[in-house]
Amino acid sequence: MVARGLKPLIALLASGIPGAAPPGLHFAEVAASAGIRATIVCGGPEKKWIPEANGSGAAWLDYDRDGWIDLLVVNGSTMDRLAKIVQGAGAGTAAQGAYLFRNLGNGRFRDVSASSGIANPYWGTGANAADYDNDGDPDILITTIGLDLLWRNNGDGTFSEVGKAAGLSRKLAWHTGSAFGDYDGDGDLDLYVAGYVDLSALALERPAPVCQYQGLAVFCGPLGVKGERDLLYRNNGDGTFSDVTAAAGVEDAGRYHGFAAVFEDFNQDGRPDIFVANDSDPNYLYLNAGGGKFAESALASGLAVNADGKTQANMGAAVGDYDNDGRLDLLTTTFSDDYFPLFRQHADGAFEDVAFQAGLGTATVPYLGWAGGFADLDNDGRRELWLANGHVYPDIGKVSRNAYFQPVAAFSSRAGKFARVWQFPAMPDNSYRGACAGDFDNDGRTDLVVMPISGNPLLLANRTETGNSWIGLLLAARRGNRDAIGARVRVEACGKAQYDSVRNGGGYLSRDDPRLRFGLGLCKQADVAVTWPSGARQTLAGLEVNRYHSLVEP
Repeated sequence: MVARGLKPLIALLASGIPGAAPPGLHFAEVAASAGIRATIVCGGPEKKWIPEANGSGAAWLDYDRDGWIDLLVVNGSTMDRLAKIVQGAGAGTAAQGAYLFRNLGNGRFRDVSASSGIANPYWGTGANAADYDNDGDPDILITTIGLDLLWRNNGDGTFSEVGKAAGLSRKLAWHTGSAFGDYDGDGDLDLYVAGYVDLSALALERPAPVCQYQGLAVFCGPLGVKGERDLLYRNNGDGTFSDVTAAAGVEDAGRYHGFAAVFEDFNQDGRPDIFVANDSDPNYLYLNAGGGKFAESALASGLAVNADGKTQANMGAAVGDYDNDGRLDLLTTTFSDDYFPLFRQHADGAFEDVAFQAGLGTATVPYLGWAGGFADLDNDGRRELWLANGHVYPDIGKVSRNAYFQPVAAFSSRAGKFARVWQFPAMPDNSYRGACAGDFDNDGRTDLVVMPISGNPLLLANRTETGNSWIGLLLAARRGNRDAIGARVRVEACGKAQYDSVRNGGGYLSRDDPRLRFGLGLCKQADVAVTWPSGARQTLAGLEVNRYHSLVEP
């Protein structure tokens, strides 16, 4: 039944978008041979409760600072275990709640979960990493349906869980996406955590409630279910955080159902703002007003709802300058039978939903999207849009042309328009959720890790052969946060400019490679200009291509 539903989906996509794959684009699924083995669990196969539908994420980080990015994978749990935790039985211990894979530098990884100390006894949701204590080593944050876990990097290959000591909330809660950023400019990374559903509204001690979708009996929510509040933590600079949610004006007054969060200076005033993608509610855009305060401005800025003025089931958020005009744009992934809005930013800072003008409107309707991002997959100087998709109702094929199993797909771009869809080959049928982009083999080509709703994560190795050049940048700040989160970068090659920034958050429950990569086409050198979080500016001319450069703030 489910497999039959995939054929009309593929036929619809093929009929709506001319062409096959972007020229030469080639990926291989290599998780097993690379040593990435993890059994992902997200409740049972029938999906009777909403926690069973949303999956979990993964994160790239170089935890041992050897120049090769390692991989964190977060796992879910079972409804029986979740019910016991919510009812006060305690978390206890749980094997395989999280996995840490060390990159050996030869295309293979070693599972170091046990030796590193990383564990997760709760229902894991989000994976993130940042150097919150500014000691030079990336730390790990795992958001959960339970208590969020902050793993401090000890610098010797091990981690210590310090969530309670650091001041993170001890209330059992369903938290999802997270983002680190220095909103108050004091040099320390602050933390925003999105909340999804209030656990007290689930009534897990009772039989699962039943709702209807197109005549199909399905789980209930998030509509009609009370949301969980978001949290903003201010970094005190001594390894601890303080909850400043209300004081900063980001108190999530609507109790919306938050998924993705990202710190980014959207209006380019030198202060990082916060965007939150909300499921079945208007999105939030908190513009940083200075003085530790934010002003919620999503509706005025054009990001709250789509071009039709309608709220959508927003899951993931892709942030990037897809048209290379120097202004950051944003796309949110949504439910099937709806389109993914693409918010293009104008010179005055306002956003306009241009999904249909850009070729994404009709093309994304069959997908139920989760993770996504803008990345130059063939290094030609233009960013593709990649998407991880999967329905939430296993029996959707009985009442719809949509399918439970959906592909990971990519759209190629040219002159600000997305012209083709390409489905990643050689992938097992599954319903996909979190995903993160990174270059695990340091060859300058963007690879992807994709998380299934159940089963083994995918490692999609980019094997594209084009002859195009590239340049990679790893930034380290001296004044302010060492990760240089908030730095803005301009790369010029052959007379054409590209823009990006070092950011944390976005995507779906996952964290991309912290390094920036730019495809350069046939250009043989590049000029780089960096505006550091401190405001200092640095220019480097004639940098060598086809390699990573470590840039340290002067």
